[in-house]
Amino acid sequence: MTDAPPFKFDEVNIWSEIKLEIVEKYGAAYTGVFSRYPRLKKFYVDAFSGAGAHISKSSGSQIDGSPARALKIAPPFDGFYFIDMNEKKTAHLKALCGVRGDVHIETGDASYYLTQTLLPTIKYENYNRALCLFDPYGLHLEWQAMEMAGQSRAVDMFLNFPVMDMNRNAIWRNPGTVPQDGIDRMNRFWGDGSWRTAAYVEHPQGDFFGTPIVKQGNDAIVAAFQERLRKVAGFQFVPDPLPMKNSMNAVVYYLFFASQKPVAKKIIDDIFKKYR
Repeated sequence: MTDAPPFKFDEVNIWSEIKLEIVEKYGAAYTGVFSRYPRLKKFYVDAFSGAGAHISKSSGSQIDGSPARALKIAPPFDGFYFIDMNEKKTAHLKALCGVRGDVHIETGDASYYLTQTLLPTIKYENYNRALCLFDPYGLHLEWQAMEMAGQSRAVDMFLNFPVMDMNRNAIWRNPGTVPQDGIDRMNRFWGDGSWRTAAYVEHPQGDFFGTPIVKQGNDAIVAAFQERLRKVAGFQFVPDPLPMKNSMNAVVYYLFFASQKPVAKKIIDDIFKKYR
């Protein structure tokens, strides 16, 4: 494409570039394994897909986004689903993909499209399999989508667990001051209000400020969600997620991976090990 898009590409930091590399590496291994089973149909699902390109903050150059990388993976997927709320981004992505018949691009709410339209069609018994990248910009994904992915037994899932957004909008030191909007957003992402049990503990002497309800650190919240993906969503394998840190060594988000297959866990363990 030679024409400049009618918007600015998102600028991404190094942790986003690392995430793109990880998903691309796993995607190539995923299609490589399934190429031995021609009866299976394998799909790539990219919620919050963006425009297909970004600007690297470290180099200033344009780099491929996750959809563009997925389209280049060999052996190829049998079909692609790209979803984003921003119609300018999906319009650019449509131009990027051209007339490919194996690509479907949806403009709209990712959670609604996933739960009401797409995920119900990906059935294990019909020899469908999918690699899903759930990469919300914050608390913009509903638990039902993650749960349906796990219950299907047909999905391998990458998930951006937006702990910085959680701490900014919902998990405050004083839970009584959290606005209702933040609580509602956290409930939708977590699936219910049980996140409070992971986020807070009662302390007879209180914290440093004398507050009787003490906010837990990220580790407790992440461990609780990891267990939730196993026990509630039904994923058999949920390795320890990869913390993605900024230049100040603060965790921006955790990259979760979840699957039903031991071979998937082995592959992602090898990939994560190189970046931990």
